[in-house]
Amino acid sequence: MQGPDVLSEIFSTLRLNGSLYFRARLSGAYAVEVPRERRTIRFHLVRQGACLVSVPGERDVELGRGDLIIIPDGAPQVLSAGEGIPAAPLGDVLAKFPVEDGMLTCAVPPSPDARFPSVDLLCGYCVFDEAVDHPVLKALPRSMVLRSRDLSDVPCARAALDLLAMEAEQEGPGMIGVVSRLIEIVFLQAVRGRGNEDAPHLADFTAALRDSNVSEALQAIHRDPGAGWTIESLASAAGMSRARFADRFAKLVGVPPINYLAKWRLMKGRALLAETSASLEDIAVRCGYASAASFSRRFKQEFGLGPGAYRKTR
Repeated sequence: MQGPDVLSEIFSTLRLNGSLYFRARLSGAYAVEVPRERRTIRFHLVRQGACLVSVPGERDVELGRGDLIIIPDGAPQVLSAGEGIPAAPLGDVLAKFPVEDGMLTCAVPPSPDARFPSVDLLCGYCVFDEAVDHPVLKALPRSMVLRSRDLSDVPCARAALDLLAMEAEQEGPGMIGVVSRLIEIVFLQAVRGRGNEDAPHLADFTAALRDSNVSEALQAIHRDPGAGWTIESLASAAGMSRARFADRFAKLVGVPPINYLAKWRLMKGRALLAETSASLEDIAVRCGYASAASFSRRFKQEFGLGPGAYRKTR
């Protein structure tokens, strides 16, 4: 029996939702400071030209045509024509250059002795249930860069970026819906393909999804979170000894197996509360709790709000 697609299920349960801010045409001596925004995952795709992106704690990144940068966890960032240009807050830029028909056009006169490249950008974001803290979110690097020149052997990623850019230029019915889904697709492709030294923790998590043993345990948890899983039964599902399994799972996934199981049960319970009309008793059983009371108690400890009160907010 084919197991569940763990990565897709994680982000479905997190209720990942993509959307578009605007297209941007920036020229001259521009530098725009984008403020921190909760844990929003933001991205910028260069359609034409080039720009510099600065994220605190990271090296500045030069982007060219077709390049994409993804900045998770709501981190602040500066988009500029080059180094040393004083940055203006995004709010001030939007007040001076209002978005018209989905386009931000910002032209800042350069000094007489300086020339800067202009850039056409596609700017968007993904939001999710920010109260949830899955290990894959903690594994995300402060920024991820997809270079157009590096995607020749990854046709799916290249096609998704091209389609995203083309759809964003359209004004027809359904454009926002299509672009929103494409943003989510591009983000998931970046996450699953980010198995390198630039993002070691994320590389470990994606390795867990490919690991012939650990992936079996992950699929078992995701297939039936309500089962009475123990270290021993999960190790058996993985085809490993208890000690080797516990060590390898924690190394790749980032948390011990039972901790992951407990977190996933709460995530599923939270999603079921938000998306279904199932009774509290039914949700508790489906998520592996002995009673609605024990589920309610653990839910409130994790999220600061009881299941009934949370459901009323949805």
